[in-house]
Amino acid sequence: MEEMPLRKRVGLFGGSFDPVHSGHLIIAQDALEKLELDEVIFIPAAVPPHKQHIQQASAEHRVSMLKMAVESDLRFSVSDSEVNRGGVSYSFDTVCDFIRELPDTDLVLIVGSDTLVDLHNWYNIDELLELCEVASFMRPGESDLKQIREKIGLSDESKERVLANAFESHMFDVSSSEIRMRVAEGLGIRYLVPTEVEMYIYEHGLYRG
Repeated sequence: MEEMPLRKRVGLFGGSFDPVHSGHLIIAQDALEKLELDEVIFIPAAVPPHKQHIQQASAEHRVSMLKMAVESDLRFSVSDSEVNRGGVSYSFDTVCDFIRELPDTDLVLIVGSDTLVDLHNWYNIDELLELCEVASFMRPGESDLKQIREKIGLSDESKERVLANAFESHMFDVSSSEIRMRVAEGLGIRYLVPTEVEMYIYEHGLYRG
């Protein structure tokens, strides 16, 4: 009897990535290991639905920085599918696109643990949870799953499903907003972002206010 080929497991890591920083890359590596993924695809949003008023760099810049950040790691890649689609980026639409593009692949949507308490507000969230796994990674100081569980507005079944895929990430307390602030104030960002991204930000005069 011929053995069925093993299905690939691919993580979809969406976000504004404005800019991508070392914390994003650490979460992606943790996801590869803890979820036994074959690949993580970074997907910069055209217009993040919950960050429509704070985007600073153009989609072109954000995609370029991401590609530079991951080009030396064959486990990572960048998709500009949401940027090309334009408009507000909904995870449901993106997952549907990847199901069509990668039909023999199990997809895992990677999110931050702070996102869990807002999942019930996501577009077509019930259908999304049927299409793919959702895995979350806790930032430093967010390790109280009991407290997070109480704030999640999903059904009990969906709540337990997403919490079963909640993990602690390595400690790296940095955010894109902090990096933008530091650049605007003339402070250093070395070691907070990959060297190539740091050079790109300065060369293109990004985030200077």
